[in-house]
Amino acid sequence: MICKVKHNYLFYLLIAVWILQPQSAFSQNTLKTRIDSVMQTLGQKPYEEKKDAFGFINKIIGRHGSERFEEYYNYVLSKDSSDLAKLVLYFPFAQRMSRKGDTNASLNLKLAGLEIAEKLNDERQMIIYNSSIANAYLFQNQLDKALFYLNKAEPIATKPEHVDLLWNYHYNMALLEAELGNTEKETFYYEQMWELAKDLENTSQKRFVLYLLVDHFSQLDKPIQLAEFTEILAQLYEDAHPNTPQGHLPIKSIFENRANPVNIPRLKESIRISDSLNSINSMVYGSIALAETYLKINQPQQAIQVLKKVEERVRSVNKPQSLSFLYIKLVESSLAANNYKEAFHYRTLESEVKDSIRSERMQRNIAELQVQFDTEKKEREIVEQKLIIEKESKQKNQIKIGLVALGILLLFSVIFFRKRLNYQRTISQQTEAIQKQKITELQQKNKLLAMSSMIEGQEAERLRIAKDLHDSLGGLLSTVKAHFTTIQKEIEQLEELNLTEKTNSLIDEACLEVRRISHNMMPHALSISGLKGAIEDLGDHLNEEGLATTVEINNLPETMETTREVMIYRLAQEIISNVRKHAHAKNVLIQLIGYEDEMALIIEDDGNGFDYEQATSKGGLGLKSINSRVQFLDGTINWDSKLNSGTTITINIPIQ
Repeated sequence: MICKVKHNYLFYLLIAVWILQPQSAFSQNTLKTRIDSVMQTLGQKPYEEKKDAFGFINKIIGRHGSERFEEYYNYVLSKDSSDLAKLVLYFPFAQRMSRKGDTNASLNLKLAGLEIAEKLNDERQMIIYNSSIANAYLFQNQLDKALFYLNKAEPIATKPEHVDLLWNYHYNMALLEAELGNTEKETFYYEQMWELAKDLENTSQKRFVLYLLVDHFSQLDKPIQLAEFTEILAQLYEDAHPNTPQGHLPIKSIFENRANPVNIPRLKESIRISDSLNSINSMVYGSIALAETYLKINQPQQAIQVLKKVEERVRSVNKPQSLSFLYIKLVESSLAANNYKEAFHYRTLESEVKDSIRSERMQRNIAELQVQFDTEKKEREIVEQKLIIEKESKQKNQIKIGLVALGILLLFSVIFFRKRLNYQRTISQQTEAIQKQKITELQQKNKLLAMSSMIEGQEAERLRIAKDLHDSLGGLLSTVKAHFTTIQKEIEQLEELNLTEKTNSLIDEACLEVRRISHNMMPHALSISGLKGAIEDLGDHLNEEGLATTVEINNLPETMETTREVMIYRLAQEIISNVRKHAHAKNVLIQLIGYEDEMALIIEDDGNGFDYEQATSKGGLGLKSINSRVQFLDGTINWDSKLNSGTTITINIPIQ
């Protein structure tokens, strides 16, 4: 039974790896070809459909050409410099320019886009451009200009048909009032945002609005509102990211900022209010912040008392993530108080809770994978059934066409032969009449000829008729038969020629496809030189690209499963691809070290670094793919990265 369960887990993990396997990166030519194919479909499409098409092009650039976005946007605009193309593409172009740091160029693009939107009287784009321009001026502390563009956006944004864009106006007005120091109006606009967003599904926009509200009320003395909105936001985060520990949610940073001795009375009041409102998440975050404060002022016993009190409350409800979060902080506080026994106790409790969470998460993931697998299986069966039906229908149509063509051919053959027979019958009758007339004339002229002469004449005449039939009619019929045979052979040759060309084309295409799949499944260096040679080959490629790369490989096992070698190679390949695309590093260190029954893969760079929690919350396929591969190999992975401080990724994998 245990073997069967393990087999099922392995089966579902294989499905997960297959589903999450990243797509191949687009080459420059492929991306431009795809852009061209979309633009060729524009033609005489209506205004809104063209907007959607340009929006789709923007998604293509964002997904596959973000590193060279400026080149691709200019490429699109060189192909189509219409006002509509500029209207749709200037805004995302400007946003990426702003993230790049070129704020002046970004603002100029937005101003040009607003001018086009007003020219085309596109109200939705006018709202978007006005709000974004106002936001840019707010960050430049040019409040009068920001207010000018917000006033332009307001009468359009308040129309019922544009209510989904109104929250953006309220957000920028809240920022403006915050700069002016008007807390009441700032709160009013944030609450207006919530009124617009509260009935939405659990989207990133809704969570963003709630995050702003929690952050806003955490800075004010309004514990009731803070508790209410914290509870809602925490629940939405848990629903959207069930596999993310509570201590890694963005909401944690808001409460960490309150961990200050000055805020102790407010934190205590916030915890009390949260408890009275049964806002467990708010109470947990507030208690953690208060414990952090006590630890800062070297009062760990006070921190332990706060955490124990909230632990009892959390135990009464089903909040394993919150309980695990508390145990982590209790371990830290007990260690600070030099109470190692209690620290060990809480570490044990934390492990038990984590095991429970992990088991529940695994069951949930397996159930989701099973549903996804069943859905894809049914969809595949439907597609296969459709293909069978289409194939049968095509065959029936081909049979019908063949029968019709054969019927037409038979009809023409019958008509031709009937005409030919009629013609031959007429010729025969005419010839017979002529012969009879000649015979009659000869009989009249030669009544005195002897019987022998008459017989010889008849024999000669018979011989001549036989010769005429053989030389004339027989030859003519042979020629007709030869013509039909020639036509039939030519038709067969033409059909065979078309079939041969089609078959050759399919064989060529199949050969190319097999070669491509074979190359992707088993890299050339891996099949020839093994894992060591393949990793060194990756390092050589990085050096050729200008990255100073050091490769250190020690104590690799002499034999290893081919599947495991390929998976480890794919891990290194994926991480190096991320370094190449995102890190902007100058130096890279790749280490592959075997020791005892484990192997360590360490890849370090001195690039930009990144926020791991923020990257995973965005749902990127690259990090998920790496984590899934490590999980498949029963290994562990540690992400050590800070902004502007480089990244170190350490992966430990069992050899067997």
